[in-house]
Amino acid sequence: MSQPAPSANLNTVPAPAAELGRSWLRRWHGWLLAGLWLLVQAWCWRLYQGPRFSGDSKQYLEYATRLAETGTFEGGHYLRYVGYPLFMSVFLKLRLGWWGIGLAQVALSGLAARALYDTARRLSGGHWLTAALAALLFIGWTDIQRANPFLLTESLFTSLLVFSLWAVARARTWRGVLLAVLLLLATATIRPNGFVAFGAAGVAALAWLRAHGQRKWLRAGLLVGLVLLPLAWVVLNELLRTFTLIETYEQGLIIFGYPQADLHHGGTLHLPDPAAPPLWRLLSFIGQNPRWFAQLAALKLTYFMGFPKPYYSALHCLMLAATLAPIYWLALRGLARHTVARPARVYAAAVILLQAVVVMMTVEDWDIRFSAPVLSHWFLLAALGAQPWLRRLENRFRL
Repeated sequence: MSQPAPSANLNTVPAPAAELGRSWLRRWHGWLLAGLWLLVQAWCWRLYQGPRFSGDSKQYLEYATRLAETGTFEGGHYLRYVGYPLFMSVFLKLRLGWWGIGLAQVALSGLAARALYDTARRLSGGHWLTAALAALLFIGWTDIQRANPFLLTESLFTSLLVFSLWAVARARTWRGVLLAVLLLLATATIRPNGFVAFGAAGVAALAWLRAHGQRKWLRAGLLVGLVLLPLAWVVLNELLRTFTLIETYEQGLIIFGYPQADLHHGGTLHLPDPAAPPLWRLLSFIGQNPRWFAQLAALKLTYFMGFPKPYYSALHCLMLAATLAPIYWLALRGLARHTVARPARVYAAAVILLQAVVVMMTVEDWDIRFSAPVLSHWFLLAALGAQPWLRRLENRFRL
């Protein structure tokens, strides 16, 4: 008489049927995210009826046209944004016009969403749900995506910040380090505050050396930083030369373009020598008027964090409080997770912190164009902070 088949073969559900109920979302989530991204881009494009000309677009296009026709650079205020006119000039040279620029920004935003997904997956140990949450927040936050049709720096700057984050998180070889440096350089040319990415990368490098016990190289890195301080002084002075920061402090300017939010000083302010270098004037003003500066900086920071501005509706304010507060809380948890590579955590947090310092020392915008570019870093840290709960969710619902 023949022997019966092993009991395991009788009791085990066939593998395809067992996996069907639990893996469809894992299998198709990438396509779902891509579909959502396409829907959001189509909505934004339709909302603004194609590429949108606004504000500084005129100056950027004039600079880009000059570059496309003559290949020459000019000084002045917009040299601080030279990377963006250079980007635009490529499409003008190819006779692709505004539509080419706008669609390229849309495409780069899509690649940035993928880069953020890949970064979150790498840092989470390959956890797809954590990566999907980071990408979903980036795609679904329409204030970020609505910048893509505009012929302004925000869309490209946001994408390059994400690419820099991706490169820093995966830099393991000299080739990876070189790629990160090139992307950081490109990011720094788009806006004057692009230096925050370089500064954050320096902090992340020091964190890596400290974490790996490279005391000799850590001391060398700190020494290099001290040696470069004079260069940083020159660069920052040049960046600030066309800005009127002291005048904004005198006015009590908090939100650019919204004088109703200005803070009025009742006493006398101590003003620095107008002939002094811009950075020295700034530091002197802060040192001589610390309380006034602190009041201005605190209000700017509050608005920068994305919480309700004075002209938002009550519903808008409630929605912001209900979404941003838990994202920030989860991001702090993500920053504290020791299982995630320290340099990447430090880099993401340093970009946010340095951008906040820049806004505190300058002005906040009436929109969220200063805080939106770094939201991707908040989203990455928040997804990493949510990973333990996401794993429980995955196990409970067999996702």
